[in-house]
Amino acid sequence: MKYAGEIFEGKHKPLVSKKLFDKCREVMTKRGKVQEIRKHNFAFLGLLKCASCGSSITAEIQKGHNYYRCTKKKGPCQEKHYLREEQLTEQIKSFLQKVSLSSQDTEKVLVALEADETLAKQQAQSEVINFREQLKQIEIKLAKLLDVFLADALSTEEYAAKKQEMLFHKVELQEKITDFEQKGLSWLEPAREFVLSLNQAAKLLESENKKEMTTFLKNIGSNHILQNRQLIFEPKIPYDLVAERSEATASGLRFSKVSAP
Repeated sequence: MKYAGEIFEGKHKPLVSKKLFDKCREVMTKRGKVQEIRKHNFAFLGLLKCASCGSSITAEIQKGHNYYRCTKKKGPCQEKHYLREEQLTEQIKSFLQKVSLSSQDTEKVLVALEADETLAKQQAQSEVINFREQLKQIEIKLAKLLDVFLADALSTEEYAAKKQEMLFHKVELQEKITDFEQKGLSWLEPAREFVLSLNQAAKLLESENKKEMTTFLKNIGSNHILQNRQLIFEPKIPYDLVAERSEATASGLRFSKVSAP
């Protein structure tokens, strides 16, 4: 027993054995501690569905490796295969390689887009000036048409027909001006974002950040499924076109300049 900080040998028979006492104290100590819950970090969870039954793909650890498989939550499934995370990663990297654009080529394309933007702005400004001049001419013609009508040189039907034709042309010009001012360069920003995303693919190949790979695949495609240990999904346009060419290069990229009519 313990008295005044010093341990003495007891003279009475203990109620419980020391072994049992130590065991009880160990249990009580564990109860007072918050048990740490181990969480496994499976990078590609939430990305894939089973091609056979449509259930989610889950992951588990077997012999030190991460494996992905069908959860079979929707019932019996024909998909019996397990896919190691390393193999899935290699499939993803293979696709990333097809749509990756080096930082050097990315810079070249962005510079070219800036030049296109400058030229497009100049052309749009020139077109708008031309359209505004045509509008002025229509206003002058409408005024002259009214003078001719008031001078009884035109019938009411002739005046109405000519006026309607001019007003239609006026509306068309106004719409073209609006399109050039508001939508004329609308293709440029999506083109920039696309180029930067191709460069992101190249950076992911270097960093091998699996979480960011998952986010990237979700952003550029849909219907990600696992079939016979193979990743299959539908890349968005134009990622599918780039992937079909197997390599993105500065010289191989082409952008449609959707300008106003």
